Amino acid sequence: MNRKNFIYTTALYMVVAIPFFTGCKDDDDPEPKPIEPSEYIYVLNSGNMGSNNASLSMYDVIEGAVTKDIFEIRNGRRLGDTGQDLIVYGSKMYIAMYGESTIEVTDLEAKSIRQIQTEGQPRYFAVDGGKVYVTYYNGYVARLDTASLTVEAKVQVGRNPEQLTVANGKLYVANSGGMDYSSPLGYDRTVSVIDIATFTETKKIDVVINPSNIVSDSRGNVYLVSMGNYGDIPNTLQKINSGTDAVSVMEGINGTILAVLENTLYAIHSQYGDPVIFYYSYDVANSQLLSDNFIGNTEIASPFSISTDKVSGEIYITTSDWTNDGDVYAFDKAEKFVTKFEAGLNPMKAVRVKK
Repeated sequence: MNRKNFIYTTALYMVVAIPFFTGCKDDDDPEPKPIEPSEYIYVLNSGNMGSNNASLSMYDVIEGAVTKDIFEIRNGRRLGDTGQDLIVYGSKMYIAMYGESTIEVTDLEAKSIRQIQTEGQPRYFAVDGGKVYVTYYNGYVARLDTASLTVEAKVQVGRNPEQLTVANGKLYVANSGGMDYSSPLGYDRTVSVIDIATFTETKKIDVVINPSNIVSDSRGNVYLVSMGNYGDIPNTLQKINSGTDAVSVMEGINGTILAVLENTLYAIHSQYGDPVIFYYSYDVANSQLLSDNFIGNTEIASPFSISTDKVSGEIYITTSDWTNDGDVYAFDKAEKFVTKFEAGLNPMKAVRVKK
């Protein structure tokens, strides 16, 4: 065969063979694998102030496994110093980094989207109407736009604001004055009321000194813990009517940390140095105490924080001894124990996400 015939025959063979090999490849390809659902419980661990050891833990609900330092794994860097609060809104997570004066914004896989520099040390979040609100410890509440991920406005409130909550078109902000505890000013004793539509402070409500934890229910009631002075003024659980802004002390129930799920208020009363701990559940619809030990026979040492998930109906209680990694205890809406897993040092907040 001469060279011309060889080239022609080879080219013809290739043209004929291509469909054959292509067909074989299609036949050998496996069926596309369906995307497996994922469900996580993220836990923000504050670490020790000044130690640059805040972290984010991830518990895989489906696999039942914990991945520690998931933020560092995903991003190749640490969160930084003193993680304060964590919230999920839409497709993003927001992490308040008190010691860094930053807000980390990530996707639901803990991959960083943006790091927002703040003009004050961020403490706690609330969300409403496509906006994220955050307290700054220097006496302001800032409003974040969730599209541009920028701070678009801020309003001055009281001294050293802590938690805040949304009720009846208003933000209620607990002004602790905690940094002035040893000064002539002393603790603050007010709750700032911010009109969300105009983003202005309309009034301050007088409460027991050193207000800190504040939550609200779907009926527009606001519940507030004032920590007192850790001496002759005890911590006090109060209720604020968001219609009138009238304040009343709740009877037969007290708490140091709070959470709400549907029509139930959960209040854990754990005073430093007092071995007796109460786990209250309270029916807000009927103003009735349900239990002073909703965890039943579960033994929990040193409760540190409590949070709830509206979708799953679960309640999360974290523990801390300030030295070793803490644990997370999960209970269902019937207040039955579900699971326990290890988190990091000083676990501040647990949130659940599903993709």
